[in-house]
Amino acid sequence: MRITSIFRWSLFVSALSGILLQLFLVGNVCGALNIFSYYTIQTNLFVAIVIALEIAVDSRRAGDCKILRILTGGVTLWIMVTAVIYHFLLSTFYKPSGLALLANILLHYVTPLMMLIYWIFFEKKVRYRSFYPLVWALYPLFYALVSIVRGMMTGFYPYWFLNPGAPYPSGIGSVWNLLLFIIVIASLFVVAGYLLIFLKKLSSRKLKIGE
Repeated sequence: MRITSIFRWSLFVSALSGILLQLFLVGNVCGALNIFSYYTIQTNLFVAIVIALEIAVDSRRAGDCKILRILTGGVTLWIMVTAVIYHFLLSTFYKPSGLALLANILLHYVTPLMMLIYWIFFEKKVRYRSFYPLVWALYPLFYALVSIVRGMMTGFYPYWFLNPGAPYPSGIGSVWNLLLFIIVIASLFVVAGYLLIFLKKLSSRKLKIGE
């Protein structure tokens, strides 16, 4: 139990530190507010919130919370996609140094990996139903829709692959490319959700055998 508590607090500090470092590096209020338009910041914020809730529920001995279990699974999926998309689609365009490098590592690698470890090995047991990955895919779809609409209105797109009005590498090239990208990413979210549930069940069985 003590190890779980230490790991939770470490994960909370990692997520919050990455966000605060990124806000500090922006240096102005307008830019800081704009930072929250990024999927990376939002998902790290979700990690901090859900882990804070986990700590609060345990400290009050309030018992299990089914909604929190579902939310924790969703946040794990979302933050893992943050790591994967950054590594394969964005890392070649962004080469930070100094504090920016530290923030980048925390946001895109340390916190996602810790969240995955927490969910597989430390999170309370729960029966994940087959439709959960479909529910988990709703947030990234909503994020993409809001970002695209906002971009069309303001000209600001948080990521190049959400911009249909510019050629690569500034944008994705066309509306059709954007639609195809969204369909593929949505499908990958669902598949990844089922894969996470499979890993969770597999790890639970191994732990039972070990006991």
